[in-house]
Amino acid sequence: MTPLRQLRAQGQAQCPARAQTYVVLPRNLPHCTNRQSGSVVQRTQAPQNVSIRQHVRSVAAAAVEAPVAVAPEMPPEPKVPTEGVVCLPVTKNIKCLRGVCNERLKYEVEYSLKKGTSENSYLLKGGNGKFTVLVDVPFKAFAEDFMSALSQEVAPTDLSHVIITHVGPNRIPTLKLLLEAALAGRPAERPLKIVVSNPAQAALQKGLADMLTDTCPIEWVKVKGAGEASIPITEAYSLTAMLTPTPRWPDHMCVVDPVSKVVFSGKLFSAHVAPGLLNSKAGTSAFDSGGWEAYGDHWRYFFDCMLAPMAPQAQSALDRLPATATPRASLDTPNQFFNALLTSWGAMVGEITRGSKAAAKASWQPQVASMFAYALAPQHGPVIRTSLSRLVVEYRKWTEEQVAALSRSNVVVMYASAYGNTAALAQAISRGLTKSGMGVSTVNLELIPLDEVVAAIKDADGFTIGSPTLGGHMPTPVQLALGSILRESKARELPCGVFGSFGWSGEAVDEMEAKLKDGGYGFAFKPIKVKFKPTATDLSVCEQSGRDLAIQVKRKLKNREKGSTSSMAAVAANNSQLAMGRVVGSLCVVTSRDEEAVSAMLASWVSQASFDPPGITIAVKKDRGMETMLQPGNTFAVSMVPERLEKPIMKAMTQPFEPGADRLAKVAHKDSEVSGCPIIEGANAVLDCSVVSRMEAGDHWIVYGKVEAGKLNSEELTAVHHRKVGNHY
Repeated sequence: MTPLRQLRAQGQAQCPARAQTYVVLPRNLPHCTNRQSGSVVQRTQAPQNVSIRQHVRSVAAAAVEAPVAVAPEMPPEPKVPTEGVVCLPVTKNIKCLRGVCNERLKYEVEYSLKKGTSENSYLLKGGNGKFTVLVDVPFKAFAEDFMSALSQEVAPTDLSHVIITHVGPNRIPTLKLLLEAALAGRPAERPLKIVVSNPAQAALQKGLADMLTDTCPIEWVKVKGAGEASIPITEAYSLTAMLTPTPRWPDHMCVVDPVSKVVFSGKLFSAHVAPGLLNSKAGTSAFDSGGWEAYGDHWRYFFDCMLAPMAPQAQSALDRLPATATPRASLDTPNQFFNALLTSWGAMVGEITRGSKAAAKASWQPQVASMFAYALAPQHGPVIRTSLSRLVVEYRKWTEEQVAALSRSNVVVMYASAYGNTAALAQAISRGLTKSGMGVSTVNLELIPLDEVVAAIKDADGFTIGSPTLGGHMPTPVQLALGSILRESKARELPCGVFGSFGWSGEAVDEMEAKLKDGGYGFAFKPIKVKFKPTATDLSVCEQSGRDLAIQVKRKLKNREKGSTSSMAAVAANNSQLAMGRVVGSLCVVTSRDEEAVSAMLASWVSQASFDPPGITIAVKKDRGMETMLQPGNTFAVSMVPERLEKPIMKAMTQPFEPGADRLAKVAHKDSEVSGCPIIEGANAVLDCSVVSRMEAGDHWIVYGKVEAGKLNSEELTAVHHRKVGNHY
């Protein structure tokens, strides 16, 4: 090995975890050879009368004193302003430790409603009258407040079990604080039992490596298998656990307390919302005060963002939960459920009347009794009791809709993620796809065997692949998956895309793009490269890219259908659609802003909706990029287009736009002093509005907005949009 190679090897050996070390040769050296990014490249001739070998040795010797450049770690996250942690009763044996944040906690797409969030942990009595069982720990921003609230309810050293339904890197600092307090002075014969799935144990052993020693009084209790597993707490009291993994949460499991009939559902049935922002009563109760009207949109949004792209796994998780208020496989419809319920109830009452309590107990059908839950206790949002039955039924309905979409179209979203940033990009792209009506198969390349990746591609109508950059390259799972894709001849016909996050230079995305381009693949959107954590703008670009990929897939499927039929009647408009085309609307430009992200669209389905308060409705297609910004509480502006500006505005805003492009680049505009949203210069009237509510209407959302301010700029007539047919714009 040459001195340079030895030096390079030494530098890499000194590389800290999750960082790539590079030896940077000083600029004043007589000669520097080519290296990976991060090096200084400078070429000079070797001095006369000096051999190349001697010259290389002199360069290596000088480089020993050279500075060492380390690829940047994740920048520290800004301190999140939280509202503390409170303890709220759920049952006489269960308490909820709720951490509340009224601000937007992160930029991930699931937080886009900007109603804050809540982090729930739960204390259970362990059979001795004391609270000794803890379910879950919160996000690290709540760590100190959580420990303070916990210590007021139970001494950490008295805890017997810690149950983790899901753990992420941002929860490990909280768990460290907990373990430091819980293990202090704990004897070896009374170890703290940590109940986890296999993937969770692996993550925790890695994240807690600095404190897990051979003498550490910890006992791992692993939940295995596809069925239900018993977690003994005392000789007379046990909990029931079941694994419910998804590609995003491979360690996920749910836990049921059979005594209180409370289901600790982890991420399932969650909602990112600070209950106190909805009403004051909600902030003082653990439960869903206000019911479906208050929380329905938040439960739906969380499902759409986090579970819709993993519908088969979500469906499997729902089927496994034994304590829900929805019909199971043996009772498929509500009528069957209620008939079975009445039959069992009648039989039980009859046996009691005849004086046979044993027969009465036997007559109560176990499959009916198991459907009842007192409450669902998720990691985020309220404990669900008021809306329990409806939420579970709606979850099943939403899941079935996504599974049905998979039977019509299938876009595979593959990724590996080092810090969770690439996973957040994958989630946003998936959101754009599902909004467009696509079925999505999410594939975590770090967990799925290669043969399953190949099978997924063979069944796909399109795909996208994401990767972090580690040491200037793709991680091995991504390399193997990409190699399999390149060898699959059918995959060349599929529209595709690449994306990824990085800390220094982002070569992985470039590598994926180059290999696919050389293989003759067609891209539906430009490569997405994000440094560190994605911003609101980055996520908006990802959603729009998912929509563009969906358009390409739909076009491909439509061409396939056209090839199978020669009848134009299949695509011709019917009489109803022709008649609907005569419904006209005012031509407007609708704009909205989400911090640095701005979106605009041309709209004609705008109508006045109320006198007092003054309000309007806008119909927004589900796959529009603007739709995400028109959530309750957000603001938007409507600029009415005068007849004289109809043609230039139509020309500027109906052209194709790339994801992230400025849609108002060719339209004169300024920011509203009221809403901060862009308004069109030359508009004959402008309205500043706030979103009050939304209603699902087929392939559109009907957005109702309260008019906060308005201005009439001229008496010019507003342009009217005329159509010939009502099956497209």
